Amino acid sequence: MRKFLSVSLAMLASIILILVLVFTSIGLVINDETFINNEFTKLAISQKMGISNVDLVRSMTRLVDYMEGDADDINVEVTIDGEQKQMFDYPQEVEHMGDVRQIYMTIASYRDIGVLVMLILFLFAAVIHFRKAPQYLSQGYLSGAFVMLLIFGFLGTWAALDFSNFWTFFHETLFWNDLWLFDGTQSRMINMLPEDVFADIISRVALYAGAVIAVLIALSTTALVVSSDGYKRRRAITLARKKAQEDAAALRKKSRAEAKAAAEKEKRLAQKRARVTAIKAQKHAAAEAAAKEAERERRMMEKREQKRSAEEARAASATEREAAAPSPEREAKPRREEPQRTARPAPAAAKKPAKKTGNVHDDTGFFDDED
Repeated sequence: MRKFLSVSLAMLASIILILVLVFTSIGLVINDETFINNEFTKLAISQKMGISNVDLVRSMTRLVDYMEGDADDINVEVTIDGEQKQMFDYPQEVEHMGDVRQIYMTIASYRDIGVLVMLILFLFAAVIHFRKAPQYLSQGYLSGAFVMLLIFGFLGTWAALDFSNFWTFFHETLFWNDLWLFDGTQSRMINMLPEDVFADIISRVALYAGAVIAVLIALSTTALVVSSDGYKRRRAITLARKKAQEDAAALRKKSRAEAKAAAEKEKRLAQKRARVTAIKAQKHAAAEAAAKEAERERRMMEKREQKRSAEEARAASATEREAAAPSPEREAKPRREEPQRTARPAPAAAKKPAKKTGNVHDDTGFFDDED
């Protein structure tokens, strides 16, 4: 029930929106002086009426200003065949434009009210089911656009096939009198604005309004698709796959980074071990060199000791040999007799007799003399 009510309100608001767009497009087209001037030039109205395009555009602008309430009358002076004349001097023209002004300003007031009603309807349609508001508003707009496109499509086809019949039906529907039926021999307005001008105006209005309606249809279709459950599921699956791919890529990147870091670390450790090994090898080589040098010094010391010992031994042997060998001079020289020692008297203080020491071997014979 809430869905039906929300879609219905959105559909009604969309119909009002499209009507507002159409009426606004009418105002844009009839106020486009460049477009109006091109129409007068294309239909050669200036040559037919003997009035310059500038005066024609100025006259059309005066009619539009009067129709929109910006001017109090439709009086405007133009140059016709070199003479200054009142452009709209036919009384029926003033009366008909009064009717046109009344209808236009009434529709304009309805347009302003319609904008407010449209916003309220869209707001209610959104509030009724807020969680699915985009989906229901899109459905309502598409439904309203479909209805209006059917109506405008029928009217557009009718106008394309028989514009005169369509234009007559349009005037008979809007106007309650026959003042819109002009005599072409007396009215400059009907000569200035033939049916071809109104046909081109309607085509330009359809182009402007249709472009906006088409854009809104595209946006509504996109919102409807995006807000659907199937799209959400597919979107969730796509996002999950994308996330899984991103996670896998991040994991591979992290693994490569870790492997690279491990390789760098292993490389640094290997370099460090190589430096430590080189330092140890240098120290070992230095120690071996020092040991070899010490061994060499020891051996040299041993050799010097051995040499010194050998020299000392040779010197000792030579001395012994010299001592053991008899000298001819010593043999020829007689041995001198040692003088006989006389015993000194003992000091007076020591009166004790000298003891004979029998266990003392005396080679001098000193003690034998005492006996």
